[in-house]
Amino acid sequence: MSSFAPRCLSIDLEVGLRDGRIHRFAAVRGDQPEMSLRFRQGHLLAALEQLDALAAGASFLLGHNLIAFDLPHLVATKPDLRLLQLPVVDTLWLNPLAFPRNPYHHLVKHYQDGQLQRGRLNDPLLDAQLTLEVFRDQQTALAEASPSLALAWHWLTTVQSTKSTKSGLDRFFMALRHKARPSDGEALAAIRQQLAGHVCATQLGEVVADAAGQGWALAYALAWLSVAGGNSVMPPWVRHQFPQAGMLIRRLRDTACADPACQWCGERHDARKELARWFGFPEFRPEPADDAGQPLQQSIVEAAMRGEHVLGILPTGTGKSLCYQIPALSRFDKTGALTVVISPLVALMADQVAGLEARNIRSCAALNGLLSMPERADVLDRLRLGDIGILIVSPEQLRNRTLRKVLAQREIGAWVLDEAHCLSKWGQDFRPDYRYVGRFIREKAGNQAIPPVLCLTATAKPAVVVDILDHFRDKLGIELRCFNGGANRANLDFCVVPTSPAEKFSHIHQILETDLPPELSGGAIVYCATRQQTEEVSRFLQQKGWAADHFHARLPPETKKSTQKAFIEGDLRVIVATNAFGMGIDKPDVRLVIHADIPGSLENYLQEAGRAGRDRQSARCVLLYTVEDV
Repeated sequence: MSSFAPRCLSIDLEVGLRDGRIHRFAAVRGDQPEMSLRFRQGHLLAALEQLDALAAGASFLLGHNLIAFDLPHLVATKPDLRLLQLPVVDTLWLNPLAFPRNPYHHLVKHYQDGQLQRGRLNDPLLDAQLTLEVFRDQQTALAEASPSLALAWHWLTTVQSTKSTKSGLDRFFMALRHKARPSDGEALAAIRQQLAGHVCATQLGEVVADAAGQGWALAYALAWLSVAGGNSVMPPWVRHQFPQAGMLIRRLRDTACADPACQWCGERHDARKELARWFGFPEFRPEPADDAGQPLQQSIVEAAMRGEHVLGILPTGTGKSLCYQIPALSRFDKTGALTVVISPLVALMADQVAGLEARNIRSCAALNGLLSMPERADVLDRLRLGDIGILIVSPEQLRNRTLRKVLAQREIGAWVLDEAHCLSKWGQDFRPDYRYVGRFIREKAGNQAIPPVLCLTATAKPAVVVDILDHFRDKLGIELRCFNGGANRANLDFCVVPTSPAEKFSHIHQILETDLPPELSGGAIVYCATRQQTEEVSRFLQQKGWAADHFHARLPPETKKSTQKAFIEGDLRVIVATNAFGMGIDKPDVRLVIHADIPGSLENYLQEAGRAGRDRQSARCVLLYTVEDV
């Protein structure tokens, strides 16, 4: 905009944190940039008199965080300044309206205060000049907004404002729209037009009826909703200074009404329709079922979508991941909120991300210790900017200060604990950081309500269930609703084969020949108790002509990754592994699981054997038994 020369005075103050006094300030005229003033030291009141003189002839005051910060300090220091009678325009408040798709203008920081991104520190004159640049870009962007949206903003931003703020914004929008401030009827009609079809009809009627009481909060909600469903995020400072904006979005989009005629709720709060929307499946898995005969998978998803706290126990291979993915994706699309998934193993994280990406869902990412610095930085940037709706992290990552800072910039819509049995006493021995999960969730929530908590596991004997329920009752004061699908897998055939140490390798080979003939597709997992034995068994099977390899925790990360990939893609027919392999590995056609040694617990056995037959086709689970093993 070569003709951009607003008749304003752009000001910026530097105020001491301890004494609350103005230490430095600067100002520049928008219509005459050569006219500027910089105060660094000396007689403050005399300098403010000069500021008043510089403001003569200006139509309005301009600043970034002018309303909440600069003006109160000017009033406290010298309340008789004539410039305080001028209309005011605050670029901080305008920014989320101008740039709803990506509210972080290149000169505006991401953080809770929304301050300017300075080229150099502590230079009020530079900040005053940068504010003019931001204001120019905002005018350009707002001029391209739809007429009804600009009309609604004109009314909403002036309906509750103080005299000077109302006057400044009224003039701004009048110049932008070339029209006077709209009447109440025109504004309410425009708000309804903007929202109709995109929100709950029942909630829409109630919100429009109270629109005059919502002001800026509804203006920001309208801005975000105008680009909802994309990679946008409401700025953190808006959520903190105008918490009602986020509440309005959740109320309009993520609170189901009871009216069967409401098209939005009928579509977007129906778990089966969301299943089809995101994954293309017409129905949930029929087994296991709840007491009413409804698929338990569906019951868990419905409860999670309603915002309940849930513990879901589903046998391995019955679709636990969908139980959190559907509510998370639906919530992200409707409100922009982030779901944080705490998961114990890197392989499990990678598998979850890859599974969603295979369905062209790019809003999921994992953060763990194996990422390179550039990979980690990329995830954190996407997280800040709202590109990520599902973040999968190891429990240890919650201690990372950088991650905690980034999470503070996002609204947390839900917490998910995958493999939630790790919260039990046994699980805390496995991963001690699980002890602090509840405390972190509480710290993140602050004085707000705890977001929905969803715990999922396939391993939950009664003592483990009690541990999980007690953890959240004691740490967070919430009660989890338990959906228990048991451990039954009707498609699996379990058998025990007596053997001896001398015969064990031969028996493994014979079972593979019988149960995994060449004409049968799929693969087999052979579990061994020690790393050495996995290597010995895999060498023996290779000598017998099997496409086999070994897997254990001491292998280099790249070797583990390539071996796992080869098995999943079918290049390896047999993988011989310790219990380090398998948690969350999504290979549906494992036709055979052989335990060459007796596992340490029944829970371990059921989880490992349950990796067979995830495609719900018949599969065998064979336990080799020797007295020596016991």
